[in-house]
Amino acid sequence: MILWLLACVPEATQEEDTDTKAVDTDTSAEALAADDERVRALTDLPEGDSPCAEPVLVRILETVDGDTFHALPEGEDRYFSVRVIGIDTPEVQHDDPAECWGNEAWDWAEARLGGRLAWLTFDGECLDAFDRTLAYVIRGNDEDDFFNRALARNGMATPFPFPLTDTYEDEIADDAEAARNEGLGLWSACDR
Repeated sequence: MILWLLACVPEATQEEDTDTKAVDTDTSAEALAADDERVRALTDLPEGDSPCAEPVLVRILETVDGDTFHALPEGEDRYFSVRVIGIDTPEVQHDDPAECWGNEAWDWAEARLGGRLAWLTFDGECLDAFDRTLAYVIRGNDEDDFFNRALARNGMATPFPFPLTDTYEDEIADDAEAARNEGLGLWSACDR
């Protein structure tokens, strides 16, 4: 069961990271409408071997950090918090200094998800210990459209499997290893 909260989320204010793979930054109404239709039309969605819920189409309202965001299901008026399955990004600067590459991972996530539609799919467990929804985040059929794997493959995250959510554990580990071998993202700047 997905946790539904009762508040509105302010718009995210992160700026895009221009040092990583190019992202479609056309935010015109026409471009966003075309992107929305492309995402809505997806039917072959990767999900866990024993998903705890059916896929949900959401709009990403605010990225909290590289692996957590607030999502509003299409047609609903209540948002919920999502924790991306299988990865861990460094902590961002809130009250304490950010961990190495935390703010960069946050910016990277915001550039790819902020204000956009995405499908959430699930694995064997739907909630974490903080009542955040555990999900795979899908924006298309290309390799970088499987957001969980793209975070690892671009050096923004390390593998972090949750219990009962390990369907893509090996693929995410391979993605992170490839990023490490290429010195991408946090692997180029942080002691890991």
